[in-house]
Amino acid sequence: MAWLGALVLFVGAILTFAVGGDIRAFDVRTFGVAGMVVGGVLLVLGILRLRRRPRAAGRRSPARGLRAGVQARVQDRVYRTSKGKIIAMIAVVIYILSPIDLIPDVFLPFGIVDDATAFTWLLFAIGQEVSRKRRSTLSP
Repeated sequence: MAWLGALVLFVGAILTFAVGGDIRAFDVRTFGVAGMVVGGVLLVLGILRLRRRPRAAGRRSPARGLRAGVQARVQDRVYRTSKGKIIAMIAVVIYILSPIDLIPDVFLPFGIVDDATAFTWLLFAIGQEVSRKRRSTLSP
């Protein structure tokens, strides 16, 4: 979900800042801003899912008692993203979406570069956390 949110946010930003004009009666920038907001919400939801533990598969039955105990111990060792990193990632999403920047977007190209740098770090951090989580679930 985080990757989809990042893609929608990116397309929305392109529509907002790079494409001008109208499509019939609608302004393209309106679609871009709406895409950025939807992408930001999807990104935050995807980031929050990084903290969750995986669900146990199926119901526990008495015959599966030993296997369920082993599975529970393995799930306790599953990598979970730290609260601090999740807060940092959500802060970056808010920074990207907010009109308040360190360098205002009026000063092109530098105003866009700080948002692009934050977005690049966000993509890198999400990719790093997803790969760590995937590795921890694959190795016993």
